[in-house]
Amino acid sequence: MSKFIKYVLLIWVSLTSLHVFADRELPKTNPLSESAYIALLTCDPGDQLYSVFGHNAIGVVDPLQDLFLVFNYGTFSFKTPFFYAKFVSGKLMYKLSFTSYNRFLREYRREERRVIEETLNLTQHQKQKLFDLLKENYKPENREYQYDFFFDNCATRISNIFYKSLDDSLQYIPAENYEIKTFRNLIDEYLVNSYWSDFGIDIALGSVIDNPATELEITFLPDYMSEFANYCVINDEPFIKSSRVLVSESATFPATPWLIRPQVILWFLFVLITLLTVLLNSKNWIIGDKIIFSSYGIIGLVVLLLWVATDHDATAGNYNLLWANPLYLIYSWLIGSRHKKVLKWSSMAILLTNIFVLVGWNIIPQQYHIAFIPFIGILIIRSGVITLRNWK
Repeated sequence: MSKFIKYVLLIWVSLTSLHVFADRELPKTNPLSESAYIALLTCDPGDQLYSVFGHNAIGVVDPLQDLFLVFNYGTFSFKTPFFYAKFVSGKLMYKLSFTSYNRFLREYRREERRVIEETLNLTQHQKQKLFDLLKENYKPENREYQYDFFFDNCATRISNIFYKSLDDSLQYIPAENYEIKTFRNLIDEYLVNSYWSDFGIDIALGSVIDNPATELEITFLPDYMSEFANYCVINDEPFIKSSRVLVSESATFPATPWLIRPQVILWFLFVLITLLTVLLNSKNWIIGDKIIFSSYGIIGLVVLLLWVATDHDATAGNYNLLWANPLYLIYSWLIGSRHKKVLKWSSMAILLTNIFVLVGWNIIPQQYHIAFIPFIGILIIRSGVITLRNWK
């Protein structure tokens, strides 16, 4: 189960689009020239879990000053005191950093991830105001913020700074066929081929992400930030003035092989445990049941701690606790003990709870992963057998 805990932590690492930064002084600049422009940079998803949702940054270019800067809100330092404790608890601070265009693009060429530059249709005054605000954000006392994947990340920071610097001149005009989606629906679009990542995220994240995302909230995903900008107008003209591809490479990433997808493996385990339940004498199941229920209990304990012991908003209200209950750790101790009456009624409670989960699949206010069905089925079979064995 230590692998499961490490995997949950890996999911949270992946959700934060990790970039390591080094604090540096911004170069001294004069007011932007007429030839300067500011652009939204949108980077394709990568094949690693940390890069699967893509990335956004802001480019500031002024050829007359030899200025080619990329501002990135998705960075942090491994040198932060108590780094891992803060990361797990949701208290790790992220920062705005900057780098050069060449260095930024070199990284994405190496990873074969397309980068699109969309130039903003700004007046000279608006360009300068936005650049000044970026510089203000970069001051040591301003650059840090508490990262939240859904509500305050590298993409939402960009939409916020656009609105803050451009005031009421920036207006969003939604598409007529705009489709309302939940946060979970939105991230699922990026996990079509990442079956285990999707499975792990659906265990770790709670019902909070099953709420509908507003037209502005969808900008937590870089591609949707770009789409949002393309539906904005400024000064009665399109917000995006022009677009060009800076990195054309766009690698394709293979899906998880069919035989090792969670649905396949868990259905195999379900069938195997069902057959063994029929074929083996009940006395042979004491150790097996202890392993099964303690494993589910550890999953439930991790889910509970992510909910109550961290500042991660997305882990709140997690109804996976209905089937992954940390109390199973106590229940596993009861199996094979002399506490027959307690074991009988607790087994009945587990059986009825998990039957309710399956029957009320569409009633529970959280979208469950389809692979949870055989996972829950194992609990029903084994708790049912224990209930019958102790029912006298």
